[in-house]
Amino acid sequence: MLRILSKPVARTTAAAASRWSKLTPLLPSVTTNVRTISSSSLPEESDRLIVIGSGVAGCSAALVAAEHGLSVTLLTAGSNIVDNNSNWAQGGIIYENTDPGIGDSAQALERDIHVAGAGLCDASAVEKLAAEGPNRVRQLLLDPTGTFANVPFDADPVTGKLSVCLEASHSAARILYYADSSGAVITEHITAAAVRHPNINVMKESVVTDLCVADGTCVGVQRMDTVTGGIVPMMAGKGVVLASGGLGSIYEHTTNPPGFNALGSSVALATRIGAQTADLEYVQFHPTSLYIPGEARFLLTEALRGEGAILRDKDGRAFAKDFHPDGELAPRDVVARGVFAEAKNNPNGHVYLDVSHLDATFLKSRFPTINKHLSARGIDMTSDFMPVVPASHYTCGGVSSDLHGRTTVRGLYVAGEAARTGLHGGNRLASTSLLEGLVWGASVADFVASEEGQEVSHSLNTLGSKNINAWPEHQSKGVNQEAEQNSEAASTLLSQLRKTMWDNVGVERTSDSTAFAAETLRDMQEEAEELFQHTPTVATVAVRDAACAGEAVATAANLNKTSAGAHFIVDALEKDEVLSAAS
Repeated sequence: MLRILSKPVARTTAAAASRWSKLTPLLPSVTTNVRTISSSSLPEESDRLIVIGSGVAGCSAALVAAEHGLSVTLLTAGSNIVDNNSNWAQGGIIYENTDPGIGDSAQALERDIHVAGAGLCDASAVEKLAAEGPNRVRQLLLDPTGTFANVPFDADPVTGKLSVCLEASHSAARILYYADSSGAVITEHITAAAVRHPNINVMKESVVTDLCVADGTCVGVQRMDTVTGGIVPMMAGKGVVLASGGLGSIYEHTTNPPGFNALGSSVALATRIGAQTADLEYVQFHPTSLYIPGEARFLLTEALRGEGAILRDKDGRAFAKDFHPDGELAPRDVVARGVFAEAKNNPNGHVYLDVSHLDATFLKSRFPTINKHLSARGIDMTSDFMPVVPASHYTCGGVSSDLHGRTTVRGLYVAGEAARTGLHGGNRLASTSLLEGLVWGASVADFVASEEGQEVSHSLNTLGSKNINAWPEHQSKGVNQEAEQNSEAASTLLSQLRKTMWDNVGVERTSDSTAFAAETLRDMQEEAEELFQHTPTVATVAVRDAACAGEAVATAANLNKTSAGAHFIVDALEKDEVLSAAS
């Protein structure tokens, strides 16, 4: 017997069909009632697409699928749908610069992405983003019809022309933004669109513990209710989309938010069913996170350096050009290593970011969130140097994906930071992340709704109906001493895991350090699995996922002996220098 959450049947209204027909030429082709069932076929409400994650990628996939007439269940871990990593993005999203004097183009963006990615980007993925990006922004974020989002980006108050800014490693100003809280305003509007769509059912406080697989095909998920602790299988006749973000929070120092976000859940879920992952060693470290002892790291956006911020050492000397001719506007991995190196020379363990030479009124209006955060800590950004250090920020690799968001497991799709599309190569270009989420999230939905996608759905329904009773429910034992002790043990293990990752697979790593981390994480993974199997709680789910993802990152880093991009191997560099000197 299986409990299924029912919801209304999806529908395509005449108005929705009309809106979709207008958008099609611009785009690439390609409830809470519980009842018990026992059936030889999947129930109607299970003929749905399940999307895990409520960020830009998840909402894009959900909205485009819903406009195709598909029923969508969107799962989000938090009690608020805006509790996701997209909400924390400060800088903005790549769009386009239409000023003919600038000379911006899709080809120019492609070149910038390849340079930032250390020559390791997949050309087809780069071309897809550059070609489809502007139309996806117009479709999903600049939609005046109310179907999708209509985000109030900064614009000229007289002409209404959208403002665009410059960020590091971009050859032109092409970034749409909303002050310094672009992610928050984008998330506010795109999640609101998802909530009001009649074909989307949002289920909050939902953590996926495992994927349901039959005959090598993903047919559903195991959903934990974070309030009750119960685990219930949910079938997905249209497939499952992993869009729950990256793994930056498996590091001791990170710009990622606290909680369940960014603990590598998508990589862990995929790994446990044998889906392929790639490029996990390329974890990007942001060069400028605010350093306040005893506090979590706070991101100081790339846009600050785009506006002219200067990196200074302990003596106030500008040092960025010691490491790259482009100085503060060099690729992130280069700047992060420069900051990391200079911070070692300061007994206080940090360097400084300086914007005191810029207009004070402009700074406070352009970066109000940052200004407020700094002011609360006694720092005046218009006159004081800001102490900064690198922190883990973004996962360039992830679950392997093709151009449609398909993984190597039938019925399983992926989009956003959870995915390894090949776009980022060894290092991500600033402000590509939100756009990647839009483009691949929408592409997943387009594929699922296509004729080929419908053939996949047919096989999912067949397999799901045959195996509908294969995954038993788990009833929570409630809060008890044992559960509390195991949750506390899980939290302690997670702290040890984070320190292991930071010390051994961080900004700089060696062959020995990554080997040590991989071995240590394998032991931690076994311990975490035991904790989860004995007492499934949010804490044990979190450390189980983090250990799985951490082991995968450490192993990938140890296997890749080539130092490039964000994967900076100190002993490999030293060996190359010795060989170069000998020749």
